[in-house]
Amino acid sequence: MPLSMPLPTHAAVTRLVASILPFKENDVPLLYHVPRRRRYDSELAFLDRIVLSITPTPGVYPFISHTEAYHPPRTVCFLHRPWQLDRGAVRGDTLVLSSHTSFDENLTVGWNPTLATRLGMAEENWFCVQGYKGDPTRKIGIVGAVSIPRDTILEHMKREFGQTELIQAGQSDEIRVVAIMNAFNEEEVMRVLDMAQEREWVPDASFEARGRHVLYLTGQPRESGMLAATALGLTVACVGHRTTEEWGIRFLAAALRTAFSNVLVEEVYEEEEPIARKPEKEIVAPASTPVEAV
Repeated sequence: MPLSMPLPTHAAVTRLVASILPFKENDVPLLYHVPRRRRYDSELAFLDRIVLSITPTPGVYPFISHTEAYHPPRTVCFLHRPWQLDRGAVRGDTLVLSSHTSFDENLTVGWNPTLATRLGMAEENWFCVQGYKGDPTRKIGIVGAVSIPRDTILEHMKREFGQTELIQAGQSDEIRVVAIMNAFNEEEVMRVLDMAQEREWVPDASFEARGRHVLYLTGQPRESGMLAATALGLTVACVGHRTTEEWGIRFLAAALRTAFSNVLVEEVYEEEEPIARKPEKEIVAPASTPVEAV
């Protein structure tokens, strides 16, 4: 009779997540919420379940909060945007991991080799777009040479993301360059074309509509980027910011299932509830005080 696999520890799960989402100086702490136990040791803390979500929506708390169950599943939680987490509601044995900047950089529409490969790009024919908002090390995109009909690659994208927010067809049915970018403005559109031109993937700068064989894949549509893309003939695919985050959660969940097949991996996809502002306190004059008309 085969021996059952030992359950993973908090440390083992943390190491795997860290290998997929490398440390960034300006990121949230990977160990966002550590179990509040006096003798907590991550190498000895075993777990039965992993739950992943973009944010701590109400559907996350049944997995991680206090419960009347005598032995609730020992849980590790991953959150991409953790700031609204109610730490007081988290069970004392639960570890919460998080990654914001690195997750955006590696598991959405930025430097994402896995997504690039699935869309038909090859490592020997791609390059990294790096540097953004004063951070010269920040990877914001991957650009590669392909030879794919536009309708075919758009169909690949639909399978990956499930939906698109906006598609703008460019001036050619043949895509020869794909840019997967985490920023969309005129400067980044021009940077992609300039870098592709250096590799002779697009025509000379003086050539009209030199972006006609380029597909620019990003999250949110931006006016500056759309105007530049239209003028230069690019095809644009905006899949939506949250949609890109959900792709990252699905990818991370799949990696955890593969590595730790003997634990349950749950994914929570819920729309975020808007943060309600407290109404301003109404000032009511005492009954005995006359109120002058304004």
